[in-house]
Amino acid sequence: MSTELDPRWEWIHVPDAWNPDQWIKGECNHLTPEPVHARPTGELVAHLCPDCNTQLPAEWQP
Repeated sequence: MSTELDPRWEWIHVPDAWNPDQWIKGECNHLTPEPVHARPTGELVAHLCPDCNTQLPAEWQP
């Protein structure tokens, strides 16, 4: 691969006869989740991945 692929995503190699170096974007790796805290208690209730907008559970670990 001549260019580096974005590490935030899984990349799947799908070569074909016309493009042996073809890749498609797969699932998000959730590298930069943001904590979501309840108000007014401050309790951690979830994480939000800004890359794919997925809500992850509070106990989620990278």
